[in-house]
Amino acid sequence: MLPSKMQVNKKLLPIKGHYFFFNAGTAPLVPYLTTYARQLGFSSTTVGLIYTVLPICGLIAKPLFGVIADRFKLQKSIFILFQFVTIISFSAIYFVPHNRPKINVELNCGPAGTVLTSCYKDSPSLDCKIQATGDLNVTSTCKMECNMGNPRMWETVCEYWHLPQYCYSNTDRIRYTSHVTNVTLKDDCAYFSANSVILDGLKFTPRCRIGQNYVDVNEPCSLNCTNENLSSVIGREKANMTCVDRHLNYRLCTNSSLADLTKQNIESDCQADCVLDKKTPWRLMEICEEWHADVTETCYPKTSNDEPFPSKLSFTATLKLSSMISVENCVYIKLKNIIMDNGTIHYPYCEMKTDYQNTSQLFESNCEMNCDNTMVNEIFEESQESTEVEESSQFTSQFWMFFMFMIISWVGQAVVVTFADAICFNLLGTEVAQYGKQRLWGSVGWGIFSFLTGFLIDTFSDGAYKDYTVAFVLMFVFMMGDVIVSCFLKTDSTKMSLNILGDVGTLLTSLPTFVFMMWTVAVGLCTGLLWNFLFWLLEDVSRLSCDSVMYIKTLQGLVSAIQTFFGEIPFLFVSGYILKKVGHVKMMSLVLFAFGVRFILYSFLTNAWWILPIEMLQGITFGMFYPTMTSYASIVSPPGTETTIQGLVGAVFEGVGASLGSFIGGQLYHHYQGWITFRIYGIGSLVCCALHLTVQYVFKDKIQRVGLSQGLCLPVTSTSFYIAEKMQFLIAAFKTEANMIISY
Repeated sequence: MLPSKMQVNKKLLPIKGHYFFFNAGTAPLVPYLTTYARQLGFSSTTVGLIYTVLPICGLIAKPLFGVIADRFKLQKSIFILFQFVTIISFSAIYFVPHNRPKINVELNCGPAGTVLTSCYKDSPSLDCKIQATGDLNVTSTCKMECNMGNPRMWETVCEYWHLPQYCYSNTDRIRYTSHVTNVTLKDDCAYFSANSVILDGLKFTPRCRIGQNYVDVNEPCSLNCTNENLSSVIGREKANMTCVDRHLNYRLCTNSSLADLTKQNIESDCQADCVLDKKTPWRLMEICEEWHADVTETCYPKTSNDEPFPSKLSFTATLKLSSMISVENCVYIKLKNIIMDNGTIHYPYCEMKTDYQNTSQLFESNCEMNCDNTMVNEIFEESQESTEVEESSQFTSQFWMFFMFMIISWVGQAVVVTFADAICFNLLGTEVAQYGKQRLWGSVGWGIFSFLTGFLIDTFSDGAYKDYTVAFVLMFVFMMGDVIVSCFLKTDSTKMSLNILGDVGTLLTSLPTFVFMMWTVAVGLCTGLLWNFLFWLLEDVSRLSCDSVMYIKTLQGLVSAIQTFFGEIPFLFVSGYILKKVGHVKMMSLVLFAFGVRFILYSFLTNAWWILPIEMLQGITFGMFYPTMTSYASIVSPPGTETTIQGLVGAVFEGVGASLGSFIGGQLYHHYQGWITFRIYGIGSLVCCALHLTVQYVFKDKIQRVGLSQGLCLPVTSTSFYIAEKMQFLIAAFKTEANMIISY
């Protein structure tokens, strides 16, 4: 048999289990929901707005269901019901569609090849990524869709990218003036050499290519020449266009008088009317390309049946990552080749036309891109985000789905947390100081699984875009465990207040309680910023180095673990002793001072790892704050109003303080970024600390007359004897809490 001090109170095991499983179930999600929202594409202003509304919903839900529970004695039923509500709403968040912002790049085509370009603001992390990617001797394939609003772009695609299926398919003939200067005879055929041509009023040199890799145009042409001899010889015969020594010639083989032409000095302008086959549009493409005549109306790309051109060109691009460079805050990467939907491979390049084409007519297009290499996507995505000025509307169907599920999950958590504390104090009876022993099991669950989740998210993710699936799985498993454990809770009936609203109203009219509530609001302001934007700041700090983004979730999980095991739990061990020695009034001021120091230290972070020692202050800003708030609420609660008062205090903390903190923090973060935001809050917290000390000093005598004893602000109410009895047990129990906790 265990010694008396080592006996396990089986009645308290279920509440310990609840705190552990509930916090182990929420730890995989709650710390990461703000960064999850950021990954969904929501701005800091939107996230701040969401977390402004959520505590207000909690403000309404906590006292509302608290009154219902106290009035009808349904604590356990409502408690378990809202655990299911939390599980369902959290699970629903996983199915909110992920609409990643489309990556837009600029495609520039030139004689040396085609490059993708995107310019960005100063970003050390982006420079590091570009350098690291440029050192890779590998390729990446990217699905691309480019805007093709200008017909000249199609002209370039036809002429230089060799994509004839889009070009000239409705052109059945070409008419031009050819200047013939020489006639030669070969293999019983006459060849008329064209020195120059005039097409659509512009003069060109009719060069050509021939060979197995090139197209031999070989189109039949009717020639009407100014030279009578040449015209009479040709007659109604058709001469075929052909290529001799890279110059345009006309071949005629069906006339016996051809030999006479070679004896004459022939120089003539001939009107050529050449027939083209619509099924082989690449022949006209070859003509226009070699003549450099793509600026003419004849060479403008056309479609069959006068259909409009497609507004976009889709293809798969192969990028050579070693070609990625950064010049003057612009990133460039070269296309190795492109693959069309039919599987054909093409090598995109362009030439500037110095004769008739201005630089404004060069091929430039904006393209949407998605690559199989995560780092390439992140580089262009981050570059795009850094230069965005105007935000698109955030209030999409995706936003409303996320917002609705967040409200439901927040209400579920708020009710569960409030009821858990009320049930815990109910089970403890007069031993309220042992609350810390029960609550620390929640810190253990939170610390372990917030860190583990962060590590697993990084492990199962590729790059900066994180896969949160494992977080939702862990949430579901542990929350279901919480439901099972909670079914074994045995709640004792509490005394019933005959006038709940009257007792609560009397309590709120006392000066010490009013000061306490104002302090709770001030701490809520700081906590709202901490809850919702600490991890945002950590992500921003991590982007100052090259490799921090790869392990950011592990670091965020480690932050939660440090907060728990080196901050909250040690102070929960000695919270009763500290409150006994320091008193509630001084502790209130100390919490505000700790927040001020903590936030100012955040504002000077340049290395993400330096955040870890700062998290030791969590012991004061939460490890001392939370026991102070909940024990005070329990002590001053008139009989039968315990759940109502717990809900009211929690509602003031979250619904007023944390709500305002989230809203103001979101606005400041949007306009001034994280470092300045935390510095402003830090200075504000120190100012509130000074104001709190001043108020306590000025009204010290009045507060003491109302009832300040042993450091506890206790207002006089209709149930003052009941409160005094609770206070005596609290002080006695807190005095030995540090020793007693070891047995558990």
